[in-house]
Amino acid sequence: AGAQGINGMTSRLTHLLRLDGYFCVMAWVLAALLFINRLSTMVKLFMALYLRQELGLAIETVGWLLSGYGAGLLIGSMVGGLLSDHFSTARLTAALFFVSAWVLVLLGLVTDVPLLAGLLLFSGVLDGAIRTLHQRLIMEYCQVAQRARAQSLSRVARNLGMAVAGVVGGVLAQTDFRWVFFVSAAMTLLAFLWFVRTTFHRPVLIPDEVPEIASGSCVPYRNKPFLWLLAAAVVLGLAFDPVYSMLGNYLLEYYRLSTEVIGWQFALNAVLVVVLQIPLSHWSEQWGTRRQLLAGSLLLACGLGMLPLGAGVLFVCLSTVIWTLGEALFMPPLNVLVMQHAQGGKSGHYFGLFFMCWSASALLSPALGGQLYGHFGGHSVWLASAALAVLSIPLIYQATRLSGQQKVLPTARAEPASLS
Repeated sequence: AGAQGINGMTSRLTHLLRLDGYFCVMAWVLAALLFINRLSTMVKLFMALYLRQELGLAIETVGWLLSGYGAGLLIGSMVGGLLSDHFSTARLTAALFFVSAWVLVLLGLVTDVPLLAGLLLFSGVLDGAIRTLHQRLIMEYCQVAQRARAQSLSRVARNLGMAVAGVVGGVLAQTDFRWVFFVSAAMTLLAFLWFVRTTFHRPVLIPDEVPEIASGSCVPYRNKPFLWLLAAAVVLGLAFDPVYSMLGNYLLEYYRLSTEVIGWQFALNAVLVVVLQIPLSHWSEQWGTRRQLLAGSLLLACGLGMLPLGAGVLFVCLSTVIWTLGEALFMPPLNVLVMQHAQGGKSGHYFGLFFMCWSASALLSPALGGQLYGHFGGHSVWLASAALAVLSIPLIYQATRLSGQQKVLPTARAEPASLS
């Protein structure tokens, strides 16, 4: 029986990794694109440290500058979604990659605070639009039954890129912070070249569906489950974003960790997602969407809320493992729910609204976290994050309760693997 179980697991793994097996070819192509592009996120991971340690800015100023990036994400997420309903997604994506590379170069050269604020705002606009357009690319180049699977593969690729970016960024930051920006720009140009080579000239496989009936569920603002989902996304985002905007400086100043060790913490988070995301999602499928989201929120609250209670690298690693498990549980159901709503019509509008609301956390969290950190100490940031994660629970309950009643996309139940 043990040998049969091992053979069965090997067979399933082989099917999963075949180029045309569990995932379609374009799912691999788009995942590779995202992996290359995510290597440039070392800028996001180390921007707070760069502004604080290299440029010597006050923690409050760092918070406001990162909020500018968050404002750009919010704007870009919505604008990217709206533009994709009217222009070629491929052309928009290629143009954004090309411009983004040169913005990263400028970020590594400019030290004037007002100019930095403008560049961070513009960089956020570009990143927000690219993120929204990636979802649109999945819908345009993958069969309906493969879209959620492609999304899960992209999530693994995204975090694998983050793992490499965390390690490489930590090493580069030890040498010279500016190398973080220049290498990130090179990776963005590589993503541009890969996209042009593999996808740019490829005909759209399935155009975005036009709903046959202009029902309320096709209009985002009349879709009550979707509106509750947006509220939950804002609160969860506010709880989660301090990982990027505040954790680096907190570990440096309270735990006395080096930038290299901090980089390994980001890498640990990403590697855990890469290794556990798909198995964990399959294992938790029987729980249903609501329980996955609730369990993820609680683990996020525990993992971040415990940071003020301990000391040492091992304690930080334990915290990272716990909140990463929470992230791995709540992120896929969130994205799958959005995809289900978006398939009813106006997909660019739905994705734009969702990512705009998620990006609101990147706008608000650094400023609020910076104020908390500056006035009440670093511990207060993580206690507030834990409280927000718990606060998201009633919003999640409402979103999933109403979604279950209205059956946004009943056919999705025929694809249990989509929740991964």
